[in-house]
Amino acid sequence: MSLPSVLDEIDRLFDELVHRRWGPAGRQVVPAGIREVEDGWIIELPVEGLRAEDLKVEVHGRRLTVSGHRRRERSHREPWAGWMRTHQEVALRRIIALPAEAKPEDVEAKLEGATLTIHVRRHKK
Repeated sequence: MSLPSVLDEIDRLFDELVHRRWGPAGRQVVPAGIREVEDGWIIELPVEGLRAEDLKVEVHGRRLTVSGHRRRERSHREPWAGWMRTHQEVALRRIIALPAEAKPEDVEAKLEGATLTIHVRRHKK
């Protein structure tokens, strides 16, 4: 068995141990700041560790879905520790129910730093 294969097996076993004891690691509800503005709503979500190309914003009926995934791996040799392999995985999925007066065809999203801001416009009164 090669060293990367051994490291993969160690990662798998560690993940199983963590999931069995504490549940799925890193699973939590992403907090959303939602505020009403004159022409609709502004939704702000923290998306630390994700880039714009990692994110997807979709509207189906009255459901707004924000999802994202990114995995980074790094393998290198350290003089003091030998072969090292590290990885970081960031994933999120949040579904938000939109009010009946929302215009699902008029949703705009932009990423600024680690915050995704979504503007959902409403039908004119």
